[in-house]
Amino acid sequence: MGTDEGFLLVATPQASGEHRETVVLVAVHGEEGSLGFVLNRASVRSFEEAAADLGIEAKRHVGAPRHAHFGGLTRPDIGWMLFDARACLEPDDSCLLTPEVGVTAAPDAMSTIVDTGGPAILLLGHVTWEPGDLEDEIAAGAWIRAPRVDPRLVFETPLARRWSDATCDVLGMPRPWLGVARFAMA
Repeated sequence: MGTDEGFLLVATPQASGEHRETVVLVAVHGEEGSLGFVLNRASVRSFEEAAADLGIEAKRHVGAPRHAHFGGLTRPDIGWMLFDARACLEPDDSCLLTPEVGVTAAPDAMSTIVDTGGPAILLLGHVTWEPGDLEDEIAAGAWIRAPRVDPRLVFETPLARRWSDATCDVLGMPRPWLGVARFAMA
């Protein structure tokens, strides 16, 4: 197994309870295991509260995130920020997961990203898999790997629609697929 650049996983009904109806952006996938971020779960914490706890010093502006997001059960005390690399320069202590989506865990970099006003998501925690576990889950049908990471899904699609929109994208189905007559009769 080699190392992949960032990719999206969409949970199927076979996914375990904590991953049910989730979309995960996998940031690291290699021989030492995998690490990713849940993209469609809200956190109970406000952006301001989480940012203060993480040492993010940024001016509040109209485009700043309002809420922190649940990134996964592993280390919820660690903050990560996904940012739209098309809208801001890649700050120090960050890396690009795709040409459009970057990530950082550095408070100074997060402050810079928020101050630029581009789309960003503050995630608390992350998801991890031991070596080989993610491949086993994909082979068992728990996940479908999306052909690409759509930055609109990451930064613009409302949380409540991310899983259904990502499911439609990977299956090549129209939206809203539940309202399409041929699926209602299945």
